[in-house]
Amino acid sequence: MVFPEYGIYVGMRISREDIKSYLEYIPDPEENWNACQFPDKYENTDIQRNLSCLAKHTSMYLVVNFGDRQPCVIGNDPNCPKDGHYQFNTNVVYNPKGDLIAKYHKKHLYKEKHFDVPPVTKLVTFETPFGKFAVFTCFDILFKTPAIDALMIDGVGNVVFPTAWMDALPLLAAIQFHSAFAASARVNLLAANINLPKYRFHGSGIYSPTGYKAFQYSESPGGKLLIADLPIVKTNAFRTKFQRPDIKIEATVGSGQFQSKVRHDPFMFVPIQNNKGNVSVCDGKLCCFLYYERLGNSSEYFAFGAFDGLHKSRVQPYYLKVCTLLKCKTANRTSCGDRLVKESLTNFTSIKLKGTFETRYVFPEVLLADNGQLKLSSGDFWTYKDGTLESKHGFEHPVLSVSLLSREYERDNGDERDETDGGNCIYSNLFLINVVAIATFGIE
Repeated sequence: MVFPEYGIYVGMRISREDIKSYLEYIPDPEENWNACQFPDKYENTDIQRNLSCLAKHTSMYLVVNFGDRQPCVIGNDPNCPKDGHYQFNTNVVYNPKGDLIAKYHKKHLYKEKHFDVPPVTKLVTFETPFGKFAVFTCFDILFKTPAIDALMIDGVGNVVFPTAWMDALPLLAAIQFHSAFAASARVNLLAANINLPKYRFHGSGIYSPTGYKAFQYSESPGGKLLIADLPIVKTNAFRTKFQRPDIKIEATVGSGQFQSKVRHDPFMFVPIQNNKGNVSVCDGKLCCFLYYERLGNSSEYFAFGAFDGLHKSRVQPYYLKVCTLLKCKTANRTSCGDRLVKESLTNFTSIKLKGTFETRYVFPEVLLADNGQLKLSSGDFWTYKDGTLESKHGFEHPVLSVSLLSREYERDNGDERDETDGGNCIYSNLFLINVVAIATFGIE
C-alpha cells in the first residue's frame, strides 16, 4: 500500500519551525529496527510505531511519506543548517513483519523551504517476493538523479511513488505523465497523489507497461482506495539498446504555421484543418509527424505542435522535446496550449505519431475528456513501440491531447552529449499477477 506525499501530517504551506513537531528521527534501515516490537529504542517515534504495527497487522508492504529529522554538527558539516539538524521530505518502507527496510530523501523540492535538500543522494530500492521496487517522490521522476539512475543501473521493474503532483495541463497532468512513464520505461508504477483539487493536486493510479490498471481523477474532495492486479516486471525498457525511430513516413509540411506558448514554452504549431491527413511540423532539431483520421462535423479547433528547448521550471530547468496533437481552447491560435482546456467532443478514429527523437526517454501520453473530467485510454486502444504512438481504431472518449514528450537529461545544463549508443539488450519479462493498492486522502 502506498500513501500520498504529505498524506499523514501537516500541509505543504508551513514554516521550518512549525513543522518540527511533526518530524521524527528515522534511523538507517540497516539497523533492522522494528518499531512495533521495540517502540522504546528511540524517543518520540509514535508515527513510526503506528506505521510499523499497521504493516505487521495487515501483512503488507507499506510505503509512507513523512518527515525525517537528522542531527548534524555545524562545525563539522559545512551543509548543516543553522538550527543544527536536517529536515528531509522522506519516504519510508515497511515489510509485512513491520521492519523498516528502506528510506528515501526527496531531492527535488518544490517550494518546500521547511525541508532541506539532502547533501548526498542515493538510489533506494527494496526487494519483495513479487519484484524489486525503486522509491521516488514527486518531481524526482522528472529528473535523472536518482530516479532514472535507479532504473538504468539496477534494472528495477517497479516504482512506488508517493506524490503531491500539481496538474500542469496540457502535458503534465498527474495521471497523464505517470501513465506515460510506465508505458515508456515498461515498469509498474504505483503513484499515490495527495487530493487537493482546489490547488490542482489530484490524480492517482496503478499503471503497468501496457496501460493503466486503475486510476482516480476527481475535481471533488475525498479520496479513494485503488486496487489492481499487476504483472511482475523483472527489468525495464530503459536498459534496452536504444533504437533511433524510423522516420520514413509520408507527411506534408503543414500550412499556416504559427507559434503559441505551452507552459511558457514557444511551440511551433500547424492547424488540423481536415478530417484526415498527414502533417508535420519542426522546431529546432525536432521534426514531428502525424497521420490522423477524425469524425467530421466538429467545430473544435486542434493543432499539431513541436518544441525543442529548455523548460524553465521553478525547481530547475529541464530539457524537453515534444510532439503533441492538442485541442485549443478556441479558434484563436494563441489559445493552443491553454492549461484550462478540459473538455472535448472530438473523436479521432486513427492516429499515428512519431518524431526525430535522439533519446530513449520518450514518454507516450494519451489524455481524453469525459464531461470535463480527465480520462486515460487503456492499453487495448493504443500502442507505443520504437518511438511510435499508434491507435488504429480510436479511443474510448474524445481527445484532449496525444503527445510524445521526451526528456534529454544530459542537456538540462546545456550538455550536448548524445547517449544513443548506451545500454544492453535486456527485455522485460512478465509473470503472474500480484495484488497492490494505493490510498489517496483528502486534507484540509
